[in-house]
Amino acid sequence: MLFSACETDFDVNAEWEETTVVFGLLDDSKDIQYIRINKAFLGDRDALEIATISDSVNFNPDNMTVQIHELGLSDTNWTRNLTDTILEKDDGLFAADNNIIYFFDANDISFNNNKTYVITIKNTQSGNLVSGETEVITNFSFDNFNAAQFKFGFVSPNGEFTSKTMDWAKPTNGEVYQLDFHFNYLEDGDNMTLVWSQPLANNQDRTTKLEGVKFFNFLSNNIPDDSKVRKFLNVEIVMTVGSEDLYTYTRVNEPITGIVQERPQFTNINNGIGLFSSRYTHREELESGGGLSDFTIDYLKSVDGLDRNFQ
Repeated sequence: MLFSACETDFDVNAEWEETTVVFGLLDDSKDIQYIRINKAFLGDRDALEIATISDSVNFNPDNMTVQIHELGLSDTNWTRNLTDTILEKDDGLFAADNNIIYFFDANDISFNNNKTYVITIKNTQSGNLVSGETEVITNFSFDNFNAAQFKFGFVSPNGEFTSKTMDWAKPTNGEVYQLDFHFNYLEDGDNMTLVWSQPLANNQDRTTKLEGVKFFNFLSNNIPDDSKVRKFLNVEIVMTVGSEDLYTYTRVNEPITGIVQERPQFTNINNGIGLFSSRYTHREELESGGGLSDFTIDYLKSVDGLDRNFQ
């Protein structure tokens, strides 16, 4: 009788607790700053099903007060209130019908890499308060590089592949670097861009080598061998610099390749989870002849070279 009276049904879900998920990167090179704020969810139904319901992943913006503050020596220098908006979102597991993002216009703000910036998020309905802080990156430059005159020579006069090494000095608060080589061209009159992304670099290196053989292999693998007429326009160099917290976050979330499958969690959000950090986006649009040397353009057009119908 004792054993038959035992309760065998139990609820695996604990009592609901408000958990705020924050992802935002302050970028001094952008006028508009975006912050994503969601809530974690847990329910009795399939998690994949719950994720498609907007109310399960979004707070009601009417109940949220989101602010960015610049801290001074003894006081707050300024505060900006963030406004909610709806941005288009690609289809996926999570609800796309109400993709709420918070933003503020930083056009009249001068970020300072010696200051600390704090985000505060208050749910006025529950009273829950979440915060995070970061320093910012405000500048970047390559060493000995003049975009108005420089041309990448990936092919030498005798037809051999060559390379170019890009070097730079460490900007204040910069820790990780992603260089993207944008190749812009026309395809039957339509504007096209291919982005040749380089491996991440850190402050121990502060250099990226662009190799001609890899460049043309990239183009060959990403441009179909068909009859479309193509015309080279120009190249752009885009360097994205990330802070130490952003670097740590990317390393923690790298694909697991070892036997141990447990992934450590990294967050710098107080009373929540996520990442509030900074980055800086530096863009160089090469002007002289589109940024490629004459021998490189000849190889681009040649049937004995790339052979992708560039005119």
